[in-house]
Amino acid sequence: MKNVLYRFTLLGLLVFAPLVRAHDGPEHEIEELTERITKEGESADLLLQRAIEYQVIRKNSEAVKDLERANELDPGSAAIQSELGRAYFSTGKTNEALRVVTRGIDAEPTGADLGSLLIVRAEVLHERKENKKALEDANAAIQAHPNNVEWYLFRSQLQYALRLKAERVTGLDAGIKQTGSGVLHREWVDALIEDGQHATALEKIEAEINSSRLRSSWLIRRAKVRKATGQADAAKADLEAALKELNSRISSTSPDPSLLADRGLTYDLLGDTETARKDYVSARDKGFTEAWMLERISALKK
Repeated sequence: MKNVLYRFTLLGLLVFAPLVRAHDGPEHEIEELTERITKEGESADLLLQRAIEYQVIRKNSEAVKDLERANELDPGSAAIQSELGRAYFSTGKTNEALRVVTRGIDAEPTGADLGSLLIVRAEVLHERKENKKALEDANAAIQAHPNNVEWYLFRSQLQYALRLKAERVTGLDAGIKQTGSGVLHREWVDALIEDGQHATALEKIEAEINSSRLRSSWLIRRAKVRKATGQADAAKADLEAALKELNSRISSTSPDPSLLADRGLTYDLLGDTETARKDYVSARDKGFTEAWMLERISALKK
């Protein structure tokens, strides 16, 4: 049985969506898997694969049915238990999600299997505002399997919520050294800004601005540093430059939700919260459900 790892998508991605394999599309894959199940009979592995495809297209009720049956066929599979816990969570059955993943954890799996179960439980605890317990699980997940970039990002989210600024910086730095991830590097710079380490952050930001063709996200970060250090005019100039680039990149017919979110943030920092809110809502409606940013958007909450 293959491990099922999860993707925490920042900067325009879904939060903790199942890992999507390259194929002709989930609907086509579901058809093929259904045909195989009909011919070969039910197996835990085939049901698990079909459930993953159902979750990709957000047919969570169908995924739950497949995973419940898969769990009956292979009750010791950590991969099935973590997927079933996530599917329960997606359908609002948080008690069932906790029950399933805790039972899986109690069976003492190791490595990625243990990490996946712990992360699902941490997600449920985070939803319940039990962030300290969620952070304990996230730390344990990373210790069990230290190579998953998304888990470092989720831990960063929890540390941000708990205002553990220094721990967040340290944790992301460890993740970068372990994985070499550019996504973690960007998050680390954000954490440096949040922790008031402006000089260090600015050094990293300037290097990115000088070497990048697309600079808007780094201009936004530099504007944050400049605002925090009393350079209001310079910050405004950075934000206006970022806005000009974003407007040139955002398609009028099919706008990228990550660019909409960045433009919303730019408007927010310029003080235009109403226009910012429109971009945030558009980004959310196009599938940008990044809790890490949305939790910080006062305009959208209002």
